[in-house]
Amino acid sequence: MIKKITALTLLCAMLFSVTCFGATFTDIPEEGETAAAAGVLGELGVMSGMGDGTFSPYTSLTRAQAAKIAVCIMGLMDEAVETTDAFRDVKSTDWYSGYVNVVAKEGIITGYPDGSFGANDKLTFAQAITIIIRLLGYDATDVGHKWPQGYLDKAKVLGLTEGITLNANDSISRADAAVVIYRALFTDMKGGKSKLVTKMDKNVYEDALILATSKENTALLANQVQTDAGTFTYTDGKMTSMAGKEGTLVVNDKSEVIAFVENDTVKGESYTVSAVYKETNSDSVTLVDESGREIKISAKAKIYMGGSEYTAQKLAEGVNAGSQVTLYNENGALKYAFVEEYKNIGPFTVLKPERAKDLFGISSSDNVKVIRKGITATWEDIEMYDVLYYSEKTNTVYAYCDRVTGLYEKAYPMKANVTRVTVSGEEYPVSSMTAVNKLNEREGAFEIGDRVNLLFGENGDVVDAVSLTKADFSMYGVLVSSGEEISKEEEKEGRTECYVNILHADGREVKYTVKDDEYFDNAGNLCIVDFEDGYAALTFCKESGIAGFVDADMKLIDMVKMSDEIKILEYLDGTEEKATVSALVLSDIAGIKLAKKSVKNVVYNPRGEIEIIYLDNVTGKSGIYGIVTEIEVTEGRNGKTGTYTVLSGADTYRISGTYFPSIAKGDCVEYVKSASKTYITALTEIATGNKVEGVLDNIVTMGGEKYTLSDDVVVYAGRFTNEMKTKSVKDLENITGRIFFYSDRTAFTGGKVRVIKIYTE
Repeated sequence: MIKKITALTLLCAMLFSVTCFGATFTDIPEEGETAAAAGVLGELGVMSGMGDGTFSPYTSLTRAQAAKIAVCIMGLMDEAVETTDAFRDVKSTDWYSGYVNVVAKEGIITGYPDGSFGANDKLTFAQAITIIIRLLGYDATDVGHKWPQGYLDKAKVLGLTEGITLNANDSISRADAAVVIYRALFTDMKGGKSKLVTKMDKNVYEDALILATSKENTALLANQVQTDAGTFTYTDGKMTSMAGKEGTLVVNDKSEVIAFVENDTVKGESYTVSAVYKETNSDSVTLVDESGREIKISAKAKIYMGGSEYTAQKLAEGVNAGSQVTLYNENGALKYAFVEEYKNIGPFTVLKPERAKDLFGISSSDNVKVIRKGITATWEDIEMYDVLYYSEKTNTVYAYCDRVTGLYEKAYPMKANVTRVTVSGEEYPVSSMTAVNKLNEREGAFEIGDRVNLLFGENGDVVDAVSLTKADFSMYGVLVSSGEEISKEEEKEGRTECYVNILHADGREVKYTVKDDEYFDNAGNLCIVDFEDGYAALTFCKESGIAGFVDADMKLIDMVKMSDEIKILEYLDGTEEKATVSALVLSDIAGIKLAKKSVKNVVYNPRGEIEIIYLDNVTGKSGIYGIVTEIEVTEGRNGKTGTYTVLSGADTYRISGTYFPSIAKGDCVEYVKSASKTYITALTEIATGNKVEGVLDNIVTMGGEKYTLSDDVVVYAGRFTNEMKTKSVKDLENITGRIFFYSDRTAFTGGKVRVIKIYTE
C-alpha cells in the first residue's frame, strides 16, 4: 500500500529524507539535490554522464534525449524499434527513431503542426514539464486546455518546480531537468496508487522497512542492509543511520540500493528505556523512560530489533535498560516500534557468590542495584551458577538463573564449530565463546553422551555449560506418557527403543530414551530424571503433601515459605498409561485453600522453602463450564437415569446415564469428561446483583465488590432458561436484570467466576 508523499512536502522530503547511492560527477558538487538527482538517474539509466566523469549540468537537453528519457521511465525500452512513419524529419536510421515512435504512440511527446518532430531542438522548460506531467498520468482534461500554463501550474502544485526559475520558452539544462525528473520519480501518479518510479524496469519497493545494517545485526556484512523486502548492499555510509525508517526503496539489478525515500507520514519519537513491564492480564506492555514517563504499547504492535520482528511482550522479557525505543506513528496511531538495544557487560557465571562483585570491579560503596529473576534483590540473593550482566547506564547488575540439565546428544553444524546443541531432545542456540569452548572439540570440553547443565543468559541463549554432581530442580518432572518406537538415529536405525515423555517443572516437555519398559504404567507420577550409559533413568518421588491457604503476595502456604522460583504442576486427568498434566504459575492458585488430598507432592530446597508443588486437579482447568438447558429423566428397572444438555459458549454437550437429583434445568454446572469418569456438578453461587458497574481486564465489579473472571468465563442472558443466549464479557456493562456469578469454589478459597447468568427484564 502506498503512503502518499504530499506535493507540498515532497521537496522537503527530497532534500532531507533521501539516502542516495549512485555515480558522482566531477562537475557537480557532492552535496545537494543536483548531485543526488544525477547520481540516481545515472544508476537507473535515465540520464548518464558524458563518459569522462562529467555530467555537463549546464548543457541544454534536446527533444530526442527527452524521448529516450521518457521511454526509459515508462519501462518501454524493448518497444523502441528503429522505424517510423510519424514524423517527416525522423528517419528509421536515426538513433532516436525508436524512442520517438514510443513517445508519439503513448501521447507523451507530440510533434510540431508542420509534421516535424524537431529531434535536435533544445527542449524548453514548458515542453519538459508537459512530458513529466503526462508521464504522471495527467492530460489536458486534468490540467486544462490552456497550454502550457495548465501543466506548469500542476507541476508547481506537485512541488516539482520549487526553486527553479525558468520561463516557459527557456531551454532547460541537464541539471534542472535531472532535478525535476528525480522529484517526479518519487511522486504519486494520478490516482495516488503508486509512484512514477514503479513504472521503470527496476526493483522498486514501496513502504519498505529498513530493519538493520551490520550495526544492529552482526550477522550482516559491513555493506549490507536488511529490509522487509530482502537484504541488499549499499556503497554509502549514510545507510547506517536509516534503520527503523520506512519508505520507497530502489534497488538495481546487482541488488545494490540506489535510493531510499522516507515516508513523511510516518513520524518517530524516541525514548531511552528505564524499564518495560507487561500489563496485568494483558499482552500489552508499558515502557518507562528515563524521566519516568509511561508509554503503553499495544499487544498488536510490531516490534523490530536486531533485524527480527517480535511481539510487544518480548520488550518486557528482554530489552535492556538504556536501550532506545523509537515509536513510529502514522495519523496518530502507533504503526511499529524500533529498538536499538543497549548491550550490557557480560555474561559472567558466578562460581563464588561471595565474590560476585569482583566480576565487574564493583565495591560496596558503588550503590549498585541488583535485579534477579526480574525482581529487586541483594548481593546475598545471588547463587552459584547465576549468570550476571552489568549495565553502566543504570548501574545495575542483572542475574539470570535459568538452566537445563540433560544428556548432550548433538552439536550443530558440527562439534568443531558448534552454534546449536541438542540436550535431551531439545535444541538450544549457543551465543557465547565460553559456552562454545565447553561444547566443541577442545580438550576438556563436554563429549556427546555426557550429562551437562546449560546456563542461559539475557536473550535465552546458552552462555555457559557446567557439570553438576547431582540432579538440580530442573530435572524434576511428571511422567505423562511412554511407549516404544523404531529409532531413526543413524547409530540405532531400525532398533526398537523405549521412551518416556516428561513434563518438567519448568514447563518443558521432553522425550527421553530409556533402557526398557520398567517405567511404563507410571503416568502421572513425579520423578527425577538422571542418566546412565546414555539412557534416562527415573527415580519416582514419594507422595508428600501440605494443606493451607495460598498467600501469593507473601509467598506462603500455611506459613511455609515458597521459593522465589517456585514451580507448580497440576494433574488434570489420566490413566496409568497416559496423564494430562499442566504447568502453572503462582497466580493460578493465589487465594486457594489447599486440602492435603489435593497435593500429590511437595519438594523443598536446602533452605526449607517449597521449590516444587504438584497438585491434583485444583484449578478446575479440566472442566467445561456452562448452563443446563435440558434434562430428560427416564424410569427404569434399576432406577432413574438422566440425559443432561449443557450449553458452554457456542458448544453443546450431552451426558447420559447417571441421574443427578440435585441438578435442575437452568443450573450452572461444571462438566467433566475424564479418562476414568464423566460427570456434572453444580457450581457455587458467589454473588448476585442487578447491575455490573465495570469490567477491566479480568476483573468485574458488582455491588462495589470486585470478582476475578476465569480465562474461559461464559456469559448467558435471556428472560427464561430456554431463551438464554451467549454474550461477551464486554456486554456485561450494558445488560441489567437479575445477575448471578458462579464458581467451582467459594470466593474465600480463591474461586474465579466461571459462569455468569443474567435473567433480563
